[in-house]
Amino acid sequence: MITLQYIKAAFAALIFSTILTTSLRADYSYEGDGYIAEKAQNKLEEMGTELFQKTGVSTVIVAKGHLNQEQFLEIKDRYLKELKNPYVLWIFSKKYLDKENVGINQLFSSPDMEGRYDEDSLFSPWGGTFTKVLTVHKSKSDPTAAAFLNGYGDLTDMIAKSYGLKLESSIGSETKTTINIVRVIFYLILAFFFVWYLQVKFSKGSKYE
Repeated sequence: MITLQYIKAAFAALIFSTILTTSLRADYSYEGDGYIAEKAQNKLEEMGTELFQKTGVSTVIVAKGHLNQEQFLEIKDRYLKELKNPYVLWIFSKKYLDKENVGINQLFSSPDMEGRYDEDSLFSPWGGTFTKVLTVHKSKSDPTAAAFLNGYGDLTDMIAKSYGLKLESSIGSETKTTINIVRVIFYLILAFFFVWYLQVKFSKGSKYE
């Protein structure tokens, strides 16, 4: 009887351990407040699932409307304790602390992910597909979903490339090309108005000489 009870207990422990291990090694997870539309979420999941299937890298996106420091640390600590290597955790807050129009993005990853992606490529204010501190302007369309598609697509592409692989679900290269074109046009417009301003200023100055 004792032997049978021991076997049952061991079997139950094995099942529980298997379930727990599975839950902590998810291919792709999303926790959010509805800022990313279902269609965009489906695309993110498609890329994350393919990345996991081909590389074993788990990715988690947490996108919240407002986080204070305590909430941010609770989410970070919870996931970092649960996730199994290799993983990347992305926490986004549209509003952080008491700053009305400033959010925050942070990436956390397991040590074995070092060198597999370039954070500046994602968060550089000049050339990144996402920004480190996202300034949110009031508009009819929310840029959050598009920003995540751009940034997450870039992230998964870089990780896959570090393993010598390419994702069939990738949108990173197309997105980067579009962003670069828009950026060039924007800088050309700024340059045009700057040159125009200088011409007007100097022409007015020459009249008074």
